[in-house]
Amino acid sequence: MYDADCLEKIGSNVKFLRTMRKLRQQDVAEKLGISQTHLSNMECGRVKFSLKQLLRLANLFNCQLECFFDPRQAADIAADIAAGGAGQDKRYTQSDMELLLTLVKKSGQP
Repeated sequence: MYDADCLEKIGSNVKFLRTMRKLRQQDVAEKLGISQTHLSNMECGRVKFSLKQLLRLANLFNCQLECFFDPRQAADIAADIAAGGAGQDKRYTQSDMELLLTLVKKSGQP
């Protein structure tokens, strides 16, 4: 189950996966449509990620959303990347993203 503690680790997991993919903050920030400074604040836990941003990052990093919440899954992907693999090879389709966003809206969460 997820709790407040795992939410604090999202930023560090994003940073970990970004560095394993050898991506610069500036490049990732541009793909998210935010500034590099804002991404830095997100990775440091000063600013929260939106679901849309996490979905975009999951597609960019080619991983599942769970990797941002669980350091063990992030480490597994990093090990695969270090071994020359591509990670999990999971992409979220537009319909996946729309369904997730609809479910969040119905649950009353921001």
